[in-house]
Amino acid sequence: MIINKLKYTAIACVALGMGLSSCVDDLNVDPKNPSQLTTLTSGEQYYQVLAQVYGGLVLSGVNGGSDITVDDGGAGVYTRQLWNLQELCTDEAFVGKNWNDAGLDELDYATWSPDNHWLYEAMSRFTFQINLCNEFLRIIDEAAVVANPISADEIALMKCEARTLRALSYYHMMDLFGKGPWVTEEHSIGTTPETMTRAEMFPLVVADLEDAIKGLKPASQTIYGRVSREGALMLLAKLYLNAEVYTGTAMWQQCATACQEIVKTIPDLVPTYRYLFCGSNDKYVASQSAGGPMEILWGIPQDNSNTQTYGGTTYLGLGAYNANIDKNLQQRLGIEGTGWGGPRVRPEVPNVISARDEERYLFWTEGLSNDLSNIGDWEMPGGSGYMSMKFTYTNENDYYNTSGAIKMNTFNNADFPLFRLADTFLMLAECQLHGVSCDGQAYFDKVRDRAGMESLPLNEQNLLDERMRELYWEGHRRSDLIRFGKFTGGSYLWSWKGGIESGQSIAATRNLYAIPTQYVNTLGQNEGY
Repeated sequence: MIINKLKYTAIACVALGMGLSSCVDDLNVDPKNPSQLTTLTSGEQYYQVLAQVYGGLVLSGVNGGSDITVDDGGAGVYTRQLWNLQELCTDEAFVGKNWNDAGLDELDYATWSPDNHWLYEAMSRFTFQINLCNEFLRIIDEAAVVANPISADEIALMKCEARTLRALSYYHMMDLFGKGPWVTEEHSIGTTPETMTRAEMFPLVVADLEDAIKGLKPASQTIYGRVSREGALMLLAKLYLNAEVYTGTAMWQQCATACQEIVKTIPDLVPTYRYLFCGSNDKYVASQSAGGPMEILWGIPQDNSNTQTYGGTTYLGLGAYNANIDKNLQQRLGIEGTGWGGPRVRPEVPNVISARDEERYLFWTEGLSNDLSNIGDWEMPGGSGYMSMKFTYTNENDYYNTSGAIKMNTFNNADFPLFRLADTFLMLAECQLHGVSCDGQAYFDKVRDRAGMESLPLNEQNLLDERMRELYWEGHRRSDLIRFGKFTGGSYLWSWKGGIESGQSIAATRNLYAIPTQYVNTLGQNEGY
């Protein structure tokens, strides 16, 4: 059997009903009800469990609940947690005080404490996802002997997928927190895992991922919704890209090699930038069903029926929209309801993206102010911060919904672009800056040419700015600023960095988030907290 499209909601409900969920009480890796896993009686059910593993990236849980303990179930979605921690503390985004969500102002100002609930929920989500992958790997071999069994080749493929998904969560854990529990399917259930620093964890994650990649299918043969070889290679390249930050040893050649493997099979960007973030962007996801250039190397499927989530692109579309801005904007975006009036764009983004860069200047400015002197003032006119229109609900064939035919919806149909080919090109440019011969300038120019912009000399500042122009609001900015030495200290200031309007220096220890208070007894605390 082949799953043509993973329908996360329906399938995950079945799997969770069988008891496949993990405790998030500190570092206990024991599933809540492991004995029920022995009741899986058909190959179909193993696909259902795999769907839950994938669904963990986009769904909060089952029936409106959450797999982890959160203040608000909708806020506990993996992609929402990741985006908040990667974007709100940077020069790309903020959420104003009007939301009154505890802890978001600390992220806006980069003044978080170990008691910030967003940190606890992110660490819990990562550990939950890792444990979910581990439990799947413990049981999957049994799928060969149940009713309607799964072939040995398919079992091997599914195991490689689960290992790749596990590596993704370890990557995020290492990047954000710098340490965490190391646990695999080889650990006995109930065992308290060893705490590892990212320097210790890095070679283990890389080695396991490199081995898993060997067993993955190329995008041209991959079922939509499942990770391809190229998607996994992009994860590997990201690990190598940040190797010096994580371990103290740069791995630029290895990063370039992984990127070059990707461009061998997926060489072309999508012609129109804005279509990568609209409701029909699944046609650009790297899979056998893609109808155009496969620029989205790893897309997390979202649709307004099977994945009704308040994270991902719903958060970045409905969350950014405010009905008080303009009466015609709702139809233009395809959004149902008044919106949340939440995430906004910091002035640094439109200041770097020229207005003549029409493909990437996706902001609503009318009635809004690019001045954040009163951060959190959402009153109209003159509300603080421009609104991002990057993640629209509309389709490519009627992007502006001029006909009014596109049905308005609360939930976004656009897949979340976890990794894109344009990022691969910019990573090759960065590798060239660090001495690797890899045509970095040419790849840099391709990204700019797609946007209709002229060539620029390849240097650190131009590259960092281009990464903002191309990748803003896609969950990469914090890591980029750290890698370029711009996140902490005072060499680069942005609005409200450190809690004052003009920005101020922040301590180098803030290159890592605090270990949440709930995890300190087991993991210990990061320096500076």
